[in-house]
Amino acid sequence: MHKEKILLGTSNRGKITEFLFYIKYFKIFQDFEIITLNSFPNLGEPEENDITFDGNASLKSSFFYSGSNLSCLSDDSGFIINESNNFPGVKTARLAKEKGGISGAVKSIFNDYLDLKEIPITFYCSLSLKSKNKTLGASGSINGSLISESRGEDGFGYDPYFIPENHQLTFSEMGSKKKMLVSHRYMAFKNLSLKLI
Repeated sequence: MHKEKILLGTSNRGKITEFLFYIKYFKIFQDFEIITLNSFPNLGEPEENDITFDGNASLKSSFFYSGSNLSCLSDDSGFIINESNNFPGVKTARLAKEKGGISGAVKSIFNDYLDLKEIPITFYCSLSLKSKNKTLGASGSINGSLISESRGEDGFGYDPYFIPENHQLTFSEMGSKKKMLVSHRYMAFKNLSLKLI
């Protein structure tokens, strides 16, 4: 008997590792064969033009579902500087591209906050599951601080620059296993797993 397949709608290797961890940790999609975008090299990427994390996650899962005809799980994530007008928000990854990388993005942000050594931010993750019969969303967030100098070698993205609330270590310094049990993506997958019960 063939297992039903579910596609992980991301080409980010760091995210794929975390998706696989959470699927196992929360015991979800146990009867599914997990497929990555490597199986669909010509699928391309959707234009992420929504103004919310939820909206972009839904855009991605719908795009990859349509192109693969498989149930698809996608996410959109990023951070918002507290008391800002949703900046950088859905443009978190785009900011890094525009500034030549993560370190350039962090430097540009601190240029606007010269009096601060740490900037209070909230990291968000929105998940979207698209299948033939339903579309399901779940989200999670974590408060913390953005720091100007990277600390730690583990992780990906902004992990070396983010210290979660009530911790002294950055996500990178924690190591991937500990980070994955306290992060915004953890909270999103936890909420998704409760909706799948």
